[in-house]
Amino acid sequence: MNTAVGDASGYRLRLERRSRGQRGYSLFELVCVILVVSVLGLVLLDRTLRYQAMAEKTAMELTIMNMRSGLRLRVAELMMADRTNELGGLVQINPIHWLEKPPANYLGEIHNPQRAILPVNTWHFDPDRRELVYLLRRNKFLGDEPAEGTVVVLKVTAVERSPAIAGSGAQKTEGVALIRVVQAR
Repeated sequence: MNTAVGDASGYRLRLERRSRGQRGYSLFELVCVILVVSVLGLVLLDRTLRYQAMAEKTAMELTIMNMRSGLRLRVAELMMADRTNELGGLVQINPIHWLEKPPANYLGEIHNPQRAILPVNTWHFDPDRRELVYLLRRNKFLGDEPAEGTVVVLKVTAVERSPAIAGSGAQKTEGVALIRVVQAR
């Protein structure tokens, strides 16, 4: 009988020790862990959005560079064929046609577009104004964009030689450039 009482008191003693050593987290510790994880999550989200904006801007700038390269190639072809008189006609052409294939986010030619209803992160060409337009998605993370920087407008313009230099009374188209148009507020 003595052993049974000894076993019961030993069991009780082990149970008390176990309950004192394994208390779990306090409410304060749990709140601290939640705060640290939340702050790290917010920092990660901010960085992710910033990198997505930089990726979008880089893709847009790469497309513009490719269009400018295509334009230079077309100008060189016309110059080599001694058809410089056709350079002025390039102003009427949609710059997307100078690419091997249009970007996946190109909507096409849209007459009088309602920019408010068009999806973001897309290109479209306005044939009435002869403008190529890109609608930015994440402009607030791009510090060098203008305040209304949700729209990037590009236009093909002729570079003309003045009549005094050309030696005649008429201006002569010397080249063509794809430039970014700054819109009035």
